[in-house]
This record gives sequence, structure tokens and C-alpha cells, in this order.
Amino acid sequence: MMYSFERAELKEVNGQMQVILHMKMPNNSHLTEFGSEFFFGRADTLKKSAKQFVKKTFPKLKIASIVVVAGAVILTSIPMQQAEAHEVNFNMSYLYFGNTQSYISQIDKTQGNLNLVSPSYFDLNADGSLNISKQFDSVFVNEMHKRGIKVVPFLSNHWDRTLGRAALANREKLSTQIADFIMKNNLDGVQVDIENTTEIDRAAYTDLVKLLRQKIPSTKEVSVAVAANPNGWTKGWHGTYDYKELGKYASYLMIMAYDESYNGGPEGPVASYLWVDRSIQYAINQGVPAEKIVLGVPFYGRYWREGAPVSEGGAGISNTKVDEMIAKYGGKVVFDEKSKSPKATITIKAGDPPTSIAGKTLPAGTYHIWYENHASLKAKLELVHKYNIKGTGSWSLGQESPSIWQSYRTWLSHDGVAKEPTIPTYPNEGYDTYVVKAGDTLWKIATAHNMSVNELKAINGLTSDMITVGQSLKVIKSDTISAPPIIRPQQPQIVKSNPFTDIDAFDNETKEHILNLVDKNIIYGTSPTTFSPNDTITRGQVVMMLGRLLVNNNIAEIPADWDKNPYFKDVPIDTNNKELLKYAAVVKASGVFAGKPDGTLDYSSAISRENMALVLDRATEAIKGKSLIDMAANKPNTVVDLDQAWKGSHDAIRALNALGISNVDRFNPKGDVKRVHFALFLSRAMDYMMPENQ
Repeated sequence: MMYSFERAELKEVNGQMQVILHMKMPNNSHLTEFGSEFFFGRADTLKKSAKQFVKKTFPKLKIASIVVVAGAVILTSIPMQQAEAHEVNFNMSYLYFGNTQSYISQIDKTQGNLNLVSPSYFDLNADGSLNISKQFDSVFVNEMHKRGIKVVPFLSNHWDRTLGRAALANREKLSTQIADFIMKNNLDGVQVDIENTTEIDRAAYTDLVKLLRQKIPSTKEVSVAVAANPNGWTKGWHGTYDYKELGKYASYLMIMAYDESYNGGPEGPVASYLWVDRSIQYAINQGVPAEKIVLGVPFYGRYWREGAPVSEGGAGISNTKVDEMIAKYGGKVVFDEKSKSPKATITIKAGDPPTSIAGKTLPAGTYHIWYENHASLKAKLELVHKYNIKGTGSWSLGQESPSIWQSYRTWLSHDGVAKEPTIPTYPNEGYDTYVVKAGDTLWKIATAHNMSVNELKAINGLTSDMITVGQSLKVIKSDTISAPPIIRPQQPQIVKSNPFTDIDAFDNETKEHILNLVDKNIIYGTSPTTFSPNDTITRGQVVMMLGRLLVNNNIAEIPADWDKNPYFKDVPIDTNNKELLKYAAVVKASGVFAGKPDGTLDYSSAISRENMALVLDRATEAIKGKSLIDMAANKPNTVVDLDQAWKGSHDAIRALNALGISNVDRFNPKGDVKRVHFALFLSRAMDYMMPENQ
């Protein structure tokens, strides 16, 4: 199917030419129906039609990008230079830890980066026949299809060799059962993930994939998860996979490029750069077409305790748990340039708050953790472009730091710049107000009003997907939807140097506030190239930022006894986190941060928004000699949810709103604070804190 366009507009954006193509819609077509068609496999055809139309219409113009619109709905944005290089439009992830509701929540947090998910629906009975797991839920399948995301369950023996061989022996019946279930339940295919069989099962394994391909319609997927094989092994588990033959029948091979180090093995990275590189090379050298290779990346790490037997080391740990432990215990993170992998060294002392992983409480000791962060994932995704392969997969969704999704699309773009659709704007009279109800999501609200999620967020100035019950959102009036879109002009380029790859999705004002604090050495990134804007900020992190603010501006001195006298009960003088110990003394001595009534700082807990308001007010008084509350006296405010706040924080919350430090009517006083939000609050508050000559 080729698409038709009724008119084209030329616009100059930052000195480059952009073409806006207006699609000719079929009679009696509805945008919601069209959107469903578009997302289910027709993106390539639409892009091809658009490129052909533009090249024919403007043969001598150098076009930077194409935006395709239908009515007021933006369907896609096509960067021409990227298209001529290497386009990546495939990203899948496995679903294993959770249930329908948690999966939907995890997927919505990926900000549109996924187009396929693979849940654990297909298990095996002892005789090798199909066993549908309790996780299967038709509601989930329908919800994913509404989002334009395919659902391709994976078939697993969960590393049980006997069960895997039973499946291969019963492959005729098994393949029929899988094909029937897919068709009856509107699934989009199957991924074969039978592991821990050996070279003697090689032919039967390939034949199972062949049978599935024969019985499942060609419009649906049959893919295979294969062991990474950088060393070209032909025996054991690796010998199961005949890459070349599997590539003939499979939609693609998903290379499980992880577990270079493993449970019970020696310490090392989970997926070093060269090991992953060689794994892709092996697939290509076996004759698998590049467009049938998907690179699997890990969202987890492995840890070893010093002094413990090697056989006890290498247990798995999610990337989110690593971030949590670093925040709780301090420690050191080193990025190993050779493997392009981070290694955290963390010490848990007797009496420290406990940490449990998979039901096991970690004993005191020093731990070495090899895991994945923004820098290591970005490096691996560069290989997708090096070899022009199909795309990426990941094990498994929910273990990743959510902030990676701010950057993932950028990493998959060939030139390192995310190519987002331009968001249309409408005059103020084109808006209605919608009040958020229980059960609402941004996607649900946007769909109900014929908007995209990006459009809804842009109109309301939202920088995250979090909304609260009772929150008011602007939505497009129904009589505005048919109007021609007005294209938002791009904002001027940010001036300050930006080392962070994960804040590009934010507007320039937000980036300026973040970089302002970085420039003043008040706030640091979570790595040299990442800020982790959507991570929840802890009380300890707030203390260190405010302490640096006070000391760096010569407003407070570090107490002479900071390393001899603990200012908070839970920050002892022998803590590994000396920076926290030092700045905790600063903020306590200056009256900026009082701590809990029991004398503790509770440094690993999230700070609430109402407590943040109090802290900023006290910091301003300590620095300026006049509080934010005093400065806001007699100024109007628009806060509507003070009844949910602790009474003692009311005046501070009103002051933030009245002075423009907070710009929302519904303050959500009991909510947590994200790093990006605290940066905004603190940077704006500094306009009132600092002496006039600073």
C-alpha cells in the first residue's frame, strides 16, 4: 500500500528545510482507526511514500526532515540524513518479573521507545506440550495493541534440559498448539527461547522453528533467542543454535549478548563491549542477514563479595537496585574503558540499613558489582549502527533505570540526535480543561481527545509521565482537531555545554537550570554523561547539594568538628560517605536541615515535596537573612491542595507558588521529588537566595 498526499508545505527550521506533508485521508476514515493501521507494520511504507513524494516534488532542494500529518495528528517525522544512513525502528523487551498492571506501568514509562514486548506466556508440560502460564491476560494484549505495541510471547523451558528436549521431541504437536493459540488470542507471534540443550539437539531445534514458520501466518513473527557465541563454540549449549539455518526461517535472531560473567563464576562484566562486538560478528559470519539480527542488552548486573568463595559470587542484581545501594551506602563507581562497563564498589557495615536481593539479605562486607549504566548501554547500541542490524532487545523490562528512556531513542539514531515529531500548538481558545480521574494515564487521556502523548505533555509543560488525581490538564477542543496544525518553532540552542545525554528531551529552560547548578558545582551527574533526571532524589542528596551551595558561596563554613562529632545519629563519623558526613554538619549547623525528631537524617529516604518547600525556605533565610515566606507576604498564590499538606509547611508551599518557584496549582505535598524537579526548584529559588552581587 502506498499513501497519497494532498499538499506540501516548506518551512525553514534552524536554517534547514523541512517539508510538512498533509495526507489525503480515505473517505469515512477515522484518525484513531488509521493510527491503529499505521502502527501495525506500515511505518516503512508510509516513510517510503513520503520520501518518494518529496524527492519528486522538490528534486533540487536539500531537505533535512519530513513531517507527515493527517488533520491535526502528526503521524511520523522522517529525518532525511538519518534515513540515508541507517534507520533503527525496532526495540523489544522481555516481561518476566510482574503482572499485567505492573507491566503496563513499566511499558508506559518507556516513553514510546518499545514497539514489541515478549511476555512469559508459553511454558512447557513434562511431555513437551504447551502450557499457558498464569501470566497470560487478554486485557494486556488489547492494551498493548491500543498503544501500537506487538505482543510476542516467548516459549521457555527455564533452563531445564529435560523439559527442552521433551519439547523438541514433541515439536509437531507443540508447534500446532502454539500456532492455534496465537491465532485464537490475537497474538503477534512467538519467540523460541529454549535454552541449555546441546549440539545433539541442533537439527531438532531448527526443525521446531521451521514448523512454527510453516504453521504461523507470515504476517506474524517467529523469532529465536540465541546464545551469544563470540568464541565460535560448537559444543554444549552454544552448539544448539545453527545460526545460518535458523536465519532462513526466523523473522530475526535475538542475540542474548549478556552473561559473559555468570552465577558461580569469576568476577567481571556482564556484557563487555568487545565480547558483544564479537557476538554480532559471529552471527554475520554465519550468514545471518544484518536485518535479521537483534542485539540483546542486559538491564541487570552481577555482584561478588570480597573474601567469599567464587562459587558464591555472580548473583544477579537489577540496575535499579545498584542505584539504590549507591544512594544508601555511598561507594565508588569506576567506568572500565576496556570493557566499557561500570563497576561499583560498595561497603555494607555491621549496623547499616539492610539490603535484600531476591529474598536474600546481604551480609556486611565489600561488594564488587558489574552492571550497566547510561554510558555502557550507549556504547553497546553504537554497534547496532556499526553493523547496520535490525535493532535491540533487553532482559528484562523493569530492571532498568527509568531515566535511560530519555536517551534511548537518541542512542538508536545514527547521528546521536533524537528525531522527534514536531508537536503542533493551538491558540489558547482551542483548549478545554480535563480533570484527572483515578485510573487515568497520559496515554488514555491523549487517546480520548485525539492527541498524542507528546502533544499532551507539550501543551501542559509536563516533563514526566506522572499525573495525580484531581490535576487539571489542557486538552484540545473537539472543534479544533480538524484545524490545520501550527508547527511549533524550535527553541534556540542551549548555551551552556551539556555533558549529559539524558536531558535532551527537556526544554531549554529546564536544561539551563540543571546546567546552572552543575556549573556552580552544586549538583553532579550520576556519571560523566548522565544526570538521571527521573530518579527520585533522597534526603541525603538534598543535604549534599544544599551544603555545597552554602560552602561554595562562602555563606557557611564547614564545622571544625564535622569528622569528629556526628550531627545526625545515622551518619556516623566512620561512614564511607564522607561528603554526606561533611555537608550534613554544614546544613545542621546553619539551621537549613533539622532532620527527624529522633535525631536521624534518614538520608536514604525520598524527600517529600512539602519538606522540600520547608528546606528551601530555611536555606533562603540562612543565606539572605530573609525567608521565602517573608518575601511572598501579601502576594497571591493559586495552590489548591494545601489540605493534603502538614500544617507547618503551608506557608512555605504558598511562598514557592507566589514567587514562581513552583508553577503548578496542585502541589502534591506528599509526593516524592525527581532530580530534575529539585534542580528546577533550587535553581529558581537561588534567584531569591543569593546576594545581589552574586
